[in-house]
Amino acid sequence: MYQTVVITCGVSLFTGKNNIFSNSRQDIPKFPVSLQEKNLGKDTREKIDQWLHDVKPLFEEMKDKQSKISAEYSTVYQLKKQRKLVERPLIILFFTNTAGGYAAEKILKEVLEEHFNAIVNVFFVDINVDHPQTLNRDVGDYMQKLAESLEAGEPTTTCFAPIGGYKVMTSFGYIVGSFLGYPTAYLHEDNQIFHQIPPVPIQMDLDLIQQYSSLLRKCQADYIDFESLSYQEQNFVRKFHSLFTLEEGMVCLNPFGCFMLERTKYSYLLQTKYFVSKQVQNFIEKSRHQSLFITQQMRELVKKLKTGEGRLSELQHEMEFKGINQQLTKFHLYKGASNGQTAFRLAYKYDESNDILYANYLWLDHDRYEREAAQGKGLYEEVSSFTDMTEEAIQLKG
Repeated sequence: MYQTVVITCGVSLFTGKNNIFSNSRQDIPKFPVSLQEKNLGKDTREKIDQWLHDVKPLFEEMKDKQSKISAEYSTVYQLKKQRKLVERPLIILFFTNTAGGYAAEKILKEVLEEHFNAIVNVFFVDINVDHPQTLNRDVGDYMQKLAESLEAGEPTTTCFAPIGGYKVMTSFGYIVGSFLGYPTAYLHEDNQIFHQIPPVPIQMDLDLIQQYSSLLRKCQADYIDFESLSYQEQNFVRKFHSLFTLEEGMVCLNPFGCFMLERTKYSYLLQTKYFVSKQVQNFIEKSRHQSLFITQQMRELVKKLKTGEGRLSELQHEMEFKGINQQLTKFHLYKGASNGQTAFRLAYKYDESNDILYANYLWLDHDRYEREAAQGKGLYEEVSSFTDMTEEAIQLKG
């Protein structure tokens, strides 16, 4: 029986030939949902929300047309029909940060919770297909988040279906599943035929990986001139070509290379270290249902710090509180995301030279955060000694 279902989602809700929403009533104008539309401003969201309101009556038709909703829905439906799904499954959905992803999430989350009594966790990922270097980083980040979600369960009790989204999401999704030993599932939507593909074992020579860790770190950070490498380094790149992208004389780690070297037995070579206070450690241990959300947000913070993509108002939110003495603070406040149930807020500091994140104080309640942060909670001093939680917290299994 499957306790966990992990699905990468696309827009088949709106593009399937016989699906309810792609053939919506004539009096409901179709909204152009797409994976290419990345401008998710207020105007776009309002248009989608209005369209979703207009198609709400179609939700009733789903109960009689369960094979004509979407590939994602059909996957869960077939598992239930074949009695392979527990009574209250955990369903983890991955969507792209696009108009199509936003619209699909609004529908799928609601109907999966209602029709299958499911706990649904949702993650959005950026996939920038226009710029090779950005795409490399985005896919690597996606693979890492996907791995954490899979490891919330076990291969024997987890159904992994990388069926929707960009093609790189499905192809690299299979690689993630294989590396971790998870079979992947595929559903042929028109015929409702369910397939499972076994994982292909992937192993690397740990001694060689350790020997060339300096090269790997350089290739993780940026493109390197291939000719500037030593003869031995060039041979290593050629031998382990599956880890690298080599174009026009420049070499860097590809998404699989970044992902693999951040996993368990290789992680000490490249991975950021996470040190947490007793307060943060207790939160992670007690909030098991939120553990994926917490660890994903900590990784997202590090990503923003390393790439410079985060807004200052997010990374140093203490500047928004007038009562805080900015000159005396030892920690910054990170204003993270909300998963619809909780808000992620963290007092932290980041040691760039040693690549260490210190998590000093964590809030998952927005109102409490507003009260305590205004008083400088967690900003002026360490609330307790720090514990290295790199393995336990960031690769936590639910």
